[in-house]
Amino acid sequence: MNLGNFRLIDNDITACDLEYILDKIRKSRINKRKLIISPLASYTLTLARLNTNLRTVLANYDYLLPDSQWIRRFINLFYSVRINKTITGTDLMLSVCDYASKQGYRIFLYGTSKPTLTKLVDKLQKVYPHLIICGIKSSLFRVLTYSEKKDLCSQIDKSDTDILFTALGSPLQELFTYEMLNRRPCLIKPVVAIPVGAAFDFISGVKPKAPAWMQKIGFEWLFRLMCEPRRLLKRYLIYGPLFIWFAGYEYSKSLLKKTD
Repeated sequence: MNLGNFRLIDNDITACDLEYILDKIRKSRINKRKLIISPLASYTLTLARLNTNLRTVLANYDYLLPDSQWIRRFINLFYSVRINKTITGTDLMLSVCDYASKQGYRIFLYGTSKPTLTKLVDKLQKVYPHLIICGIKSSLFRVLTYSEKKDLCSQIDKSDTDILFTALGSPLQELFTYEMLNRRPCLIKPVVAIPVGAAFDFISGVKPKAPAWMQKIGFEWLFRLMCEPRRLLKRYLIYGPLFIWFAGYEYSKSLLKKTD
C-alpha cells in the first residue's frame, strides 16, 4: 500500500507500508537496478533545510520514509491523510533481513564498531538462520579518503552484495550511502542501499530501545535523550523545535496561498 508522496520541509516523504518497499526491492533485484531508501528522522529533515548539499542528496533518494512520529503527525495534519505507523530503521532492517533470508539475497553491513557488528551478526543469524551475510566492515568514524572508499567499494562489489545496510549516524550516513552509489569511486554493481541509523545498536542489544508506549506517543526522543544526554542534547532540544518551526512556517505559507 502506498498513500502517496507528501512534501514536508523541502523533501518528499513516501507514506507506505513495509510490503510496498519489499516489493520495490524485489523489482530492483529482478531488473538489476540500484535502489536507495532511507527511513528519515525529523532531525535529518531539519538539517536538510539548513544544508543545500544534504537537501540535494535526499532529493535523489528513491524513497524517504517517515521514521518519526512528528513527521507522521505533521503530514497527517497538513494533508488530512491517515498515516497510522512510522517505518523505523529497525523495523525496516528486520523486515528486509527476513525477506532477504527467504529470497537468498546477500547483505553487507557497514558501520558502528567491530564489537557491535559481531553481536549484530550473531543476533541476525539466530533470528534468520538462512540469511546470507556476505560482508561486514566497521566504521572509521570519519569521512573516508579516496583510497579507503575505493577499497570498500571493491570489497562490496566482490562480495556480490544485493543489499547494503549502513549505520553511521545522521547526516553522515545519508550522504555516505548516496555517494557509494553515485560519486566516484562508487559501487559498480547495482545494490539496494539503506541507511538505518541506530538499528545496528538496537538489534544487537548494545543500546536499549524505548518502550513501545513511548514510541507510540512520539516521546522516543526523550528516552534516547535520557540514555545519551551529552550526544543527543543539541539534536533534540535545538533541532526539535526548529523542525516544528520550519514545518509550521511552510504550512502557514501554503494556507496563505490558498486564501489569495
